[in-house]
Amino acid sequence: MISFRLAFSIGSLGLLAASLSSCLKAPEYPVTPSISYNNIQVIRIPPKQAGGQPLDSIRMTINYQDGDGDLGLTSDERKNPPFDFQKGTNKFYYNFFIEPFVRNTATGRYESLVSKGLLTPGAYNGAFPHPTTTTDNTAAPIKGTITYAPLAFGLGDIFQPRDSVRFEITIADRALHVSNTITTRSVYITPR
Repeated sequence: MISFRLAFSIGSLGLLAASLSSCLKAPEYPVTPSISYNNIQVIRIPPKQAGGQPLDSIRMTINYQDGDGDLGLTSDERKNPPFDFQKGTNKFYYNFFIEPFVRNTATGRYESLVSKGLLTPGAYNGAFPHPTTTTDNTAAPIKGTITYAPLAFGLGDIFQPRDSVRFEITIADRALHVSNTITTRSVYITPR
């Protein structure tokens, strides 16, 4: 009798698990990537030599969703159209687009360093690799996070001590769909 109850219980659990798994569906996201803000931080990098200047690096983390999972570029993909460099004229050589803004202390408004002529357009853009093996060649919905850190900068290179800085970010997939634009929270550049 005990073995019958045990077999019945295991069989019932198996049927319940099978019926529940058939109810689970893959999430449905649009094929155009969607992003949201996750985190931003300034990291102080100590000088390599005594008396040298420390550097700062700004690390940005975003959340992403993509309906067909075609995110990320390999180095080989970046050698061929539509992702090849083409003498710097191809926006899609990169897939992580950043525009920095600095707070104007007189007006309190954030102003684009690009529109002020203080930075070349695309100077902070970069490329992120395929986030998972699924993004290589299988169309499937994915979501996750991407952390990106542009080049480190020294005192007065771009940002000044006590600047309040924030960034607008977009990403693109391999079908050249461009995501929504997000704005990070502001970070404070501390004096050295």
